[in-house]
Amino acid sequence: MKPGLVLLYTRDRNFDRILAQALSGTDTTVLVGRTVVDALEIVCRRGRELNLVVLDFNPGCRGMTLLSAIHGCYETLPILVVTSEESEPANAIAYANGARICLSKPLPAGLLASAIVDLQSMPSEGCSVSLAAGRPKGQAAARSSYRAIRNFQVR
Repeated sequence: MKPGLVLLYTRDRNFDRILAQALSGTDTTVLVGRTVVDALEIVCRRGRELNLVVLDFNPGCRGMTLLSAIHGCYETLPILVVTSEESEPANAIAYANGARICLSKPLPAGLLASAIVDLQSMPSEGCSVSLAAGRPKGQAAARSSYRAIRNFQVR
């Protein structure tokens, strides 16, 4: 993986270590959001700098809402979703909302590292993709999505 900035949304501190192992040997900084609000703050402040988003969540409205908000603001930003169990419906919804890869736990670091490398060669809506954030719709759009989510109070 190229050096860069990664957003990780997870409540599972063990998953932090798995991602760190997957990214070992790279010059990558990981910004961790433990809540939807924290993750959206990071996206609003650093969205243009992000190279990758890794969302670790149980199928439900919080994670899917976050996924949809991030994808809505940064359509070409690679998003990898990790769920606690194999769920075809959850994966289908995640793909429909912008995920490029969906994986299930338990997840070894080597498989996660391979998936991250695969994201580099995946096309995004007809465009070739590197792990660089695409052109956002604008900071105002990110702030607007953040306010909408914050006002919705998903917890």
